[in-house]
Amino acid sequence: KAAPSSYDVRERIVAAFKRNADLDAKTITVSAEGNTVKLGGKVHAWYEREIAERAAWSAPGVNRIEDNIAVV
Repeated sequence: KAAPSSYDVRERIVAAFKRNADLDAKTITVSAEGNTVKLGGKVHAWYEREIAERAAWSAPGVNRIEDNIAVV
């Protein structure tokens, strides 16, 4: 079975963000390149950053995350 495309990985992560009521998905950016996901943007609390990172790790095919989300 082929690995999911970067587009599919990004879409799955964004969908996971939207399903999570504790996370404001509009303030977080997601980009995927190969097996690496880059997270950016801003959240208001550390737990939101952790939720975003967990959601990114849950996407199939991800083996590296660059978490650049700022807590403000």
